[in-house]
Amino acid sequence: MKIMTILGTRPEIIRLSRIIEKLDRLCEHVLVHTGQNFDFDLSDIFFQQLEVRQPDHFLGVRGDSFGEQISRIIAESERILRAEKPERLLILGDTNSGLAAIVAKRMGIPVYHMEAGNRCYDDRVPEEV
Repeated sequence: MKIMTILGTRPEIIRLSRIIEKLDRLCEHVLVHTGQNFDFDLSDIFFQQLEVRQPDHFLGVRGDSFGEQISRIIAESERILRAEKPERLLILGDTNSGLAAIVAKRMGIPVYHMEAGNRCYDDRVPEEV
């Protein structure tokens, strides 16, 4: 089975580090870094210290505005999903990079959402929207 993991923030690298390692052993695994928060060089220390392999793709989606970043995440996710043709998509779920799930759903790719159901019930938190 071919599974693609899309992440974009340093907390996602930390929280998915052991899962990435396991998926690399168990299946054909494609790792994609969107570059949501920072350029790749600023995330690289987390890959090194957690002994996570380098991503197969770096999308560089930083934008000058929220809307620009969101549109780039969706467009670049579609491009890479079409190119790689994974059978499943894994996302953590609480960042803008998780918007790749919209594209995957439209393409008929099942999505594994690691944080489905996690709630804080505080409407001031962007993830609750």
